[in-house]
Amino acid sequence: MNLQANNEHKKAIVAILISDKVNFKAKQIKRDKEGQFIMIKGTLHQEDITLINIYAPNTGAPKYVKQLLTKLKGDINNNTIIVGDLNTPLTPMDRSSTHNVNKEIVD
Repeated sequence: MNLQANNEHKKAIVAILISDKVNFKAKQIKRDKEGQFIMIKGTLHQEDITLINIYAPNTGAPKYVKQLLTKLKGDINNNTIIVGDLNTPLTPMDRSSTHNVNKEIVD
């Protein structure tokens, strides 16, 4: 099973691939018109599960992720798996420009 979110140019930005060997049955699919997230609710081994894949924009990622998760909060529970490229720096070095990183390496 290949489910994807396409933008207006018909290009997929995010997708969720599920092997045909897995007994997953999709019940509901939500996606945005920009192709930046897809959510699939379904069952796996008779248990409800929600899969969410997010691609956050390079600028304003924390705000985008917060707004999206707030919008989807009614769909999120203990059986939700959220994955993707959240474009969120984990350390100060992740925020640095290439110039600053190279300078730190040389020093």
